[in-house]
Amino acid sequence: MSEADKIVEFVYEVGQLKRLPRAGWLFAGVQNPESVAAHSFRVGVLAYAIAVQEGANPDRAATLGLFHDVPEARIGDIPYVGKLYLDVKVPPEEVARDQVKNLPAPLAAHIEALVAEHESAKGDDHTPEARCSRDADKLELLLQAREYQAAGVTKMERFIQTMQGSVVTDTGKALMDSALRIVPSEWWEAFGRR
Repeated sequence: MSEADKIVEFVYEVGQLKRLPRAGWLFAGVQNPESVAAHSFRVGVLAYAIAVQEGANPDRAATLGLFHDVPEARIGDIPYVGKLYLDVKVPPEEVARDQVKNLPAPLAAHIEALVAEHESAKGDDHTPEARCSRDADKLELLLQAREYQAAGVTKMERFIQTMQGSVVTDTGKALMDSALRIVPSEWWEAFGRR
């Protein structure tokens, strides 16, 4: 099997994230929730913006955000309520290692490092880029909850409240404050006032 074949197989696997719904939204009553891939896209954009403002490497932060949920192609998106009952013995870093084991070694090493670096933000030993990516992950959930709330889904306050305490960067906190104040449709409603 050629290196190109191995990369294409990996990309097909990652494509599963386009069809994998974010499970927590199903519990909240969202009929057609965003996919893990849609979530990861906006995490990457947010991580880039936060990193620019924080003086971190925006390209690295965005890449961390883009790849952070790649292991979910294999393990699924386990909602918080499920994590209370499951004893997940394999951390995302190990899942990623198994996912990329057939890729060309340099590419595999890069992807493994990305997932590990994002996950490091859960502890004390992390890079500024991991902190930006982690904040972006939390902020994206808050933004999505605000969007579902604006669309009439009533059980969003819990999601919004729990994310507020998990954002740590100054930029992330400022973005969170704005997200709580600005209605999701403001960006396009402003066109009508021109």
